[in-house]
Amino acid sequence: MTGSFSRQPRISENPAITVLLNARAGDTNAAAFRKEVTEALTSAGASFKVMEMTPGSKFLEAARQSVLQAKTDDGLIVAAGGDGTINTVAALCCEHDVKMGIIPAGTFNYFARDLSIPTNAADAARVLVEGKIERVSVGYINDRIFLNNASFGLYSKLIQHREEVKSRFGRFRIVAVFAALVSLFRGQKPFAIALHVGKETLLRRTCMVFVTNNLMQLSHLDKDVAEQTPEDGMAVFVMRPTTRLDMCRLILRGVMRNLASDSHLETFCTDRFDVESRRSGIDVVVDGEIVRCRTPLSFRVARRALQVVVPARDDA
Repeated sequence: MTGSFSRQPRISENPAITVLLNARAGDTNAAAFRKEVTEALTSAGASFKVMEMTPGSKFLEAARQSVLQAKTDDGLIVAAGGDGTINTVAALCCEHDVKMGIIPAGTFNYFARDLSIPTNAADAARVLVEGKIERVSVGYINDRIFLNNASFGLYSKLIQHREEVKSRFGRFRIVAVFAALVSLFRGQKPFAIALHVGKETLLRRTCMVFVTNNLMQLSHLDKDVAEQTPEDGMAVFVMRPTTRLDMCRLILRGVMRNLASDSHLETFCTDRFDVESRRSGIDVVVDGEIVRCRTPLSFRVARRALQVVVPARDDA
């Protein structure tokens, strides 16, 4: 969850801006996206360079070198891409306490929208020059950062199927929604876990555990839970074994933003918990990317760990 917008320091005047641009984000036209970003930053009088890259080990190494240089120069690193790109850059910026900007170009852009960053590239680019720095909290699963959500079980199958469908039909929102519905109806074989929350241990059989620390996404799942989840907290949804009819009801409640009232979902809020499983490793979806995590899984909130540029607004 993001924190208060009070006492925001302004960006240092005319900082050196390095834009790490993912040309494959969402359904973006790479040439048009780069042109839009470049023109917006030029018109704002910014000093910048754009590095166009594709995800992978080379992207990670280039991003790391850029972050280290920004640390030396008191510069600004900008992630231009989808949630996966933003996640990668945010992890490095957190590690080295470097200021980060965002130009969203993904399918859902939950993190950017939660911070009121425009989804239009030109408007988001102007925020980099006119905005202020806000320290926001982030989530971790083991040593891996997440800005929106981390989930395992049915959701990992959903993401795998979504990527297969997108590779055939394109990276469009309607394709993602269709793939999600198909995966939900296919279901997931239940598995046993132990949840350690504070001093309490919960033994559960589940189809999926979904953890979100993003208020925008949480409000789309359940309005009441979003209102009740404390600042710097995580909302945890544990899905009990379901039939296809149960899944239909869950989807309907999701559309109505009232998931937590369903008897097949157990929900709680916390800033830290652990998950034990008989498996030595679990495929976890972290901000839309599937990663293999060793068990036990440790979830926690790192308070105000990331410096990010947000739209400036007057303090009350």
